Amino acid sequence: MKRKKYTRLKPQSSHPAALLKQEIQSVLREIVIIRDGGCILRKLRHCLGTVLQADHLITRGNSATYSDPRLVVCVCRDCHYWKSWNKEQYDSIIRSILPKDRLDLWERCLRDSWRPVKMDWKKEIVGLKEILKNL
Repeated sequence: MKRKKYTRLKPQSSHPAALLKQEIQSVLREIVIIRDGGCILRKLRHCLGTVLQADHLITRGNSATYSDPRLVVCVCRDCHYWKSWNKEQYDSIIRSILPKDRLDLWERCLRDSWRPVKMDWKKEIVGLKEILKNL
């Protein structure tokens, strides 16, 4: 039997924008962990909540919503994995949990997600650090 060849992981970019986005992800994770108090699905699913992640409700490919903590929720690794196979059910559950103002924002941003938006990532990280400081 032939042994499967594995390829190396692609190295992370050292481009300044990529580095800022990595920092944004880190700060977003801290914000949602504090704000949501752990996995947002912990009362609805039997999750362990061991590894917490920031889950974007709109794909991270959308620059306009990439750094908006109102469009990010805290989920554990198990629930995040479950989401990948049950996206419609996951979205339905999240919609039942979030307050109306965040639901309205989510819908509005989904409608506008096709529009390209140029972002100043340095300003975004400053804003996120301010939000984190005030939590």
